[in-house]
Amino acid sequence: MNEGCRKQLLEFIYQLDFAVDDIVLYLDTHPCDEKGLEYYKEYKELRQEAIDEYTKYFGPITNENVVGCDYWNWVKDPWPWEGEC
Repeated sequence: MNEGCRKQLLEFIYQLDFAVDDIVLYLDTHPCDEKGLEYYKEYKELRQEAIDEYTKYFGPITNENVVGCDYWNWVKDPWPWEGEC
């Protein structure tokens, strides 16, 4: 995968993050909404799949996706203020 794919996949992860965060806020006030719960499960799973794919090709993007002695290597990627947003 190339840099364009990396940016596209990262943007997709950001969109899924937003969707998951948004439905969590909704479920705070509507905890029994079955459609809301299904939406949450679906988008949480999609988000995890996208993160797993990103990690496979480009390395971890959170500390939750690192294994072994390379625990903090994820911070070596450019930060958002370094033009990677």
